[in-house]
Amino acid sequence: MTAPRLGQLPFATILCLVALPNLAFLTTHLASPLLGVACVACTVVGVLATLRAVLRQPVPLDGPLLVGALGVGFALCCVGGQAHVFYANDDWLIRDAVLRDLVAEPWPVGYRYLGEATTLRAPLGMYLVPAAFGKILGLRAAHVALLAQNAVLFGCLLYVFAQASTPRRAAWSVLAIFVLFGGWDVAGAWLLDEPLAFGTHLEHWMPGQQFTSHVTQVFWVPNHAASGWTFVAAYLLWHRRRLDLGGLVCVFGLCAFWSPLSLIGALPFLARAVVVDGVRGRLRLRQMPAPIFVAVGLAPTLLYLLADGGRVPHGFAAIDASFVARYVLFLLVEIGPVLVILYTASRSDLQRRDSVLGGDMPLVILVLSFVPLYRLGVLDFVMRASIPALALLALRFGEVATAPCRPRRRVATIAVVLLGAGAPIYEIGRAFLKPAFAISDCTLLDASRFPPNDGPLFHYLARKAVIESSVAGRILAVPQRVLEVSARPTCWPDRVSETDPMKVAESLRSARN
Repeated sequence: MTAPRLGQLPFATILCLVALPNLAFLTTHLASPLLGVACVACTVVGVLATLRAVLRQPVPLDGPLLVGALGVGFALCCVGGQAHVFYANDDWLIRDAVLRDLVAEPWPVGYRYLGEATTLRAPLGMYLVPAAFGKILGLRAAHVALLAQNAVLFGCLLYVFAQASTPRRAAWSVLAIFVLFGGWDVAGAWLLDEPLAFGTHLEHWMPGQQFTSHVTQVFWVPNHAASGWTFVAAYLLWHRRRLDLGGLVCVFGLCAFWSPLSLIGALPFLARAVVVDGVRGRLRLRQMPAPIFVAVGLAPTLLYLLADGGRVPHGFAAIDASFVARYVLFLLVEIGPVLVILYTASRSDLQRRDSVLGGDMPLVILVLSFVPLYRLGVLDFVMRASIPALALLALRFGEVATAPCRPRRRVATIAVVLLGAGAPIYEIGRAFLKPAFAISDCTLLDASRFPPNDGPLFHYLARKAVIESSVAGRILAVPQRVLEVSARPTCWPDRVSETDPMKVAESLRSARN
């Protein structure tokens, strides 16, 4: 491999990290070992073909930018609560339990829930490789491996995003803008008279709606962010003609095991890539084998993700006058200021750089306008399906924000960035305000008994009887034993509650003393 080609190594690393848990699943969760070997072989063929196509592109490596991006990725994952070095937000209470069960129990993991035998059915892409380390070295090692995996993954993703900037001198600014990108949640919370105390989770300001800032995504839902951002990274390479359509489809399929919800939001952009390549005559038969192999190899993974999914509440929102008013206000506050900057830039006579992302903006706006209209779970659909479009919007905004312009528009752009950074800064502040707490060895069933994650587990568990009565029952393995609910009084005796300000103050005083 020649030196000029080292620039594709970060994306190759992303591809390998995303692919590995798919292979781990196929090796351990299928009823037939022979079928598992066949599916692994098919998937590996597709991944290797994509890797080969990527690595032969002559792209230089920006060493300082890569080191900086990896440092930012590690800092975000660490401060976000992974490995419990800093305070871990509410969602980690359940995610830690999933990781614990994957470490301590044979795969697939089984539970007795609401009187029925069930199996763990969730996007496990983020968990399986760290859990494999944990089976050898213990639960703490699994958490450290999770932190290392995610830090490298997000660091390489940030590098790809920043390195795609033109000119290259703007890469650091684009990286900073992407990390701090968010809607004007501070303004929204103020308008609706929501709490504005520093460290508050601002992004819940509009009932029933939420676009999640990038820092919040890494802090709360890194698996969903990893899926959506990996597709966006591949989409950028497709734009730059460094990855063909077949490779883009392969990446799309591999990301599903990390978060299928994020990929629902990526589907329109994949469809656009198909149409663009078709219109421009870039479709070739040689692109077909890799995605076909990946599709065949990952077919059991799709069956697993869809198993008994009908119990998760879903459907279109009830649209009335109140909903329309909230919907319009939500979009104005979340993406309105950014769109004003992009619109004025496109109409100005100022010097601007050309961007391959400019043509994606109508589709980005369409996706972001649609996702608030559908419900899956509580807020899951709008929060997760918006991830790819928000990433593309942030990258386009970063390009425009770093282009030469008049002082007046520069001031307006800086104001949009700073106000949008309110929610990310609040999230980072909470990590330093609240003390870290110990890793719990609670099972998923035990963790789900305690607020705020004491709702139904339909999005984590599938009924064994339903699986066995479907096609999936002939392909997927069944749990060897089932976990029961225990009688332990708490899972986190040293954790400060989100809603207990007196205990927060007491913990902070103790830490200072």
